[in-house]
Amino acid sequence: MQSVPHKLDQQDYQRWLASDSAQRMLTLQSSWIQNQIVSFKGQHLLYHGLDKETDCLSTSPVNHCFRMGLPWQKNVIAADAWMSSSHWPLPDHCVDVVVMQHSLDFTRRPHQMIREASRVLAPDGHIVIIGFNPWSWWGVMRKLMPFASDMPWVANMVSMSRLKDWLILLDYSIRDEATLGHLWPITLFPQRFSQRFDSVLAGGPFLMGNFYMITAQKTQLGMTSLRSKRWQIIEPQLGWAKTMTSNRHTKSG
Repeated sequence: MQSVPHKLDQQDYQRWLASDSAQRMLTLQSSWIQNQIVSFKGQHLLYHGLDKETDCLSTSPVNHCFRMGLPWQKNVIAADAWMSSSHWPLPDHCVDVVVMQHSLDFTRRPHQMIREASRVLAPDGHIVIIGFNPWSWWGVMRKLMPFASDMPWVANMVSMSRLKDWLILLDYSIRDEATLGHLWPITLFPQRFSQRFDSVLAGGPFLMGNFYMITAQKTQLGMTSLRSKRWQIIEPQLGWAKTMTSNRHTKSG
């Protein structure tokens, strides 16, 4: 598996976000995320992703949507709180929906990140994950550029089959899977044609799109113990966590 640089360059990230290629990819993905989350209900939705905007969450009926960020995204995105790949400052089972847009592609610890997402997700909650597809023409190009140092070529791609295995081991049931972006980032055609082409071909997992989306539902209550140090981090950043704890203590009393 390709290693991500220890510290991703913020200027490179900003520059890539402003490119036509990135904007086309994010626009296509945003519409698919909107279609996926429109039926997921609950109190809290956690989003982490590459996009500076969170328009992809506009269709969510969840009461409270918030954004987490990784350290290399500081000064580029506006996050409600910051985390590391393997330590999320959130209590166990506190959110109903987790959306991860290329989160696994830009971390050295994709498996630990999935475990943290599983820890904070409530039983019967949903997780939506978008990642680059190594079994695509873009994935082949990435393999031919082992010394690339800029985005998105530094991506640490996790295959769809491996990700599904991880999710199943963590007691998830796979609800939906699809590949997207069959022409991305080709620019030989007009943008409108490219977007239309990608929209028509998007669907089944065997069409070799350049990125994929998996939706899964958590089916059992996890056994991860609560580490108290997380409460000290989250309370000043996300006030709703303190309210949630008070409500739980009231009900249990």
